[in-house]
Amino acid sequence: MTDGTRTPESPDQQRLVWRRLGDSLRPQATTAQVIVGLLCLLLGLSIAAQVRQGEDSLEGASQQELVRLLDESGRHSSDLEVENAELERTLETLRSGREDDVAAQNAAEERLSDLEILAGTVPATGRGAVITIADPEQGVRASTLLGVVQELRNAGAEVIQIGDVRVVASTSITTAPGGGLLVDGTAIGSPYEIRAIGDPAVMEPALRIPGGAADSVAGDGGSLAAIADDDVRIDATVQLSAPEHSRVVK
Repeated sequence: MTDGTRTPESPDQQRLVWRRLGDSLRPQATTAQVIVGLLCLLLGLSIAAQVRQGEDSLEGASQQELVRLLDESGRHSSDLEVENAELERTLETLRSGREDDVAAQNAAEERLSDLEILAGTVPATGRGAVITIADPEQGVRASTLLGVVQELRNAGAEVIQIGDVRVVASTSITTAPGGGLLVDGTAIGSPYEIRAIGDPAVMEPALRIPGGAADSVAGDGGSLAAIADDDVRIDATVQLSAPEHSRVVK
């Protein structure tokens, strides 16, 4: 009787079976495994060589030399910390100086813009009022028109234009030889238009004060009307002449 297991009968058959079993259990190395193994071996040898080299470089050093190397390393680290602190202070100084320079430049530019507007060398726009003086009989005098301008200035007008002429500190209002009015030598026709930038809530009532500008115009046979405007544009400019006898003090 048999249990289904076949047992080799001769010794030669038994050795053949054991040989086949050994071949089947023996690891079969692939090309990839061989390459990985070689790389690992080379890496290990490289690390070992570097470690041995480092040990050999310090192995022969005396205690005094080791202490000197440690001191030099500490001084080098301290020098780097000092240099880093100086660079940080320099960077902070540069940042602060740049901010101060930018602020000063912005303030100077704003101041220059204000001075250019006051000098009349650039156009301007803003809230203000448009004043119209009708003069059908050509009776409004130069002094009356000058009084209107002075009243506007007293009420806070920052920029004024009469007709096509920018009014500045040196502006003159005169009477032409043949009649009519001249502003800085330029004839203006009736109705006279005055554009003023300022607070209209202050300028308009100032013109109508009893005995003031409006009454003076009416006394010369004219009439004055003022209209507030949120966008008064003054395009006329003046050309400044170069100073002859003065110079900037530095």
